[in-house]
This record gives sequence, structure tokens and C-alpha cells, in this order.
Amino acid sequence: MRKIIILLTLLTLLGGSFTVSFAQEGPIVIENVPNVVGVAVGMLPDYVGSDDYTFGVAPFARFTLPNSERYFMLNVTELYFNVVNHPRIRFGPVLNYRFGRDDDVDDMFVKRMTKIDDTLEAGAFLGYQWLIGNDKRHRFITDVEVLFDVGDTYDGVNGTWSARYWFPIGKMFDVVIGAAVQVADNKYMDKYFGVSVVDSFLSGLPFYQAGGGAVNFRVFPGAVMHLSENWHLAGGLRYQRMTEDAEDSPVVSMRGSADQWIVGLGAAFSW
Repeated sequence: MRKIIILLTLLTLLGGSFTVSFAQEGPIVIENVPNVVGVAVGMLPDYVGSDDYTFGVAPFARFTLPNSERYFMLNVTELYFNVVNHPRIRFGPVLNYRFGRDDDVDDMFVKRMTKIDDTLEAGAFLGYQWLIGNDKRHRFITDVEVLFDVGDTYDGVNGTWSARYWFPIGKMFDVVIGAAVQVADNKYMDKYFGVSVVDSFLSGLPFYQAGGGAVNFRVFPGAVMHLSENWHLAGGLRYQRMTEDAEDSPVVSMRGSADQWIVGLGAAFSW
């Protein structure tokens, strides 16, 4: 218990020392232990589509109900509750806190645009895990989630499909290779990537109306090093490529970059 308190204290201190959090999906995750709490720090874009970078902090935690496969999991800003008591199937509600875009971004043109408020999203996720052989560390996982805006910021919907392949390297290391695709409707796309008449006047960027479709695809390799039965170090890299109307947005094509990178290192305690 003392070690858990120390790690939670570290998480709180780190959370207060950075101005932003990792957006939606951190570059590291630990999935094959019933209970874990940890924190990662690293570098990420100033806003989605930016070519300026800043530091961030990303908490992650998982708590499995006693004698059950049901669990709560916090992954950066997303909170999941798996309601299915099954070793391979996972399904349940999910809440997500989506960060907006403030006027304190580094880009002098984008910072003049209308502020996008943070919002709360609610939805559901469904996933399946295949074990390869008898080793629980060797597995393939796929998930799909759908999120609806319930905070009245964009009043739309977006969804993500992801897949992860985990394999052990000796007793000390687990390695993951993952990929994901995000899609969204017109309301989401125009809110985060559009340039309204007002924003065009304020920023000098051309008017742009973004339509629904694919937002991005991403790949994320990573590794977990097991220092002991309870203590772990993890690191990961996420490359994200903006696509379609998101890539063509003046916020991205003229003032940012379609190539997005996130890199992080973290520590975790499991029991």
C-alpha cells in the first residue's frame, strides 16, 4: 500500500507540473495484469494537427473486480467499464474527456481563432482477445469504440478501431505493435478542422468546411520492462497521419503538419 501511495503522489505532482495532458490515447499501456496504476510523461503536439510540441502527463490504471473478468480502466482521458465476465470478450460503457483548443497555442495564426471548449464524450466499446499458445503475455487484441459528444461542444460522433499484437521477449520484456483508425461525422470534423468565416477574419486563414470521414490512422510500437513482479517501466512511440479533410484543413496543411508524433516513458505498480 505504501508503494501505491508513493506512485499516486508522483502522478499528482507530475499532473500539476505540465499544462496539458496526452490527448485521448497515450503511447504506452499495460494490459495483462489485473490491477495496475502508473503515469507516463512525454512529448506531444500542441494541438491536433500542430507542428509545435509540448510536454504532457498521462495517467493509466486498471482495477479488476474480485473473482471476475470485469474491470475499470483509465487510459489517459478515457474511463472504461467492462461489464462482461469473459476471459476474451470485453464490452461496456466508456467516458472520455476531450481537450479543446485554447488561445495559448504557439502558432500565432491558430491562436487567434475561436476557442474550442473541452467536452465530455460518452459511448461504448467492444473488444476481443486471442491468446496465442498458453502464454497470457502472447496475445492479439482488437477493439472498436464509438463516442458521442454530451458536452455540447461539437454535438457529433466519432469512432475508433484499433488492434494490438503483444509478444514476450524473454522474461523481462513485453513488446507491442499496434494500429488504429479514427473516423468522425461532419460536426466533429468541422469543429476541430474547419475555419469559419469569423475564424478566417480573425486568423487570416482561408475559409474551410471539413466533411466527415477518416480523421487519421496511427501506429504505435511500445515495450514494457518488468523490473519485478510488481514494478514495471514502459515506453512507446505513436505516429499519427492526418487524412482526408483533416489533412487538407488550413489549420493542418498551412499552419501545422499532417504527421503527428507522441513519445512517452512511464512507470507502473501492479498487484
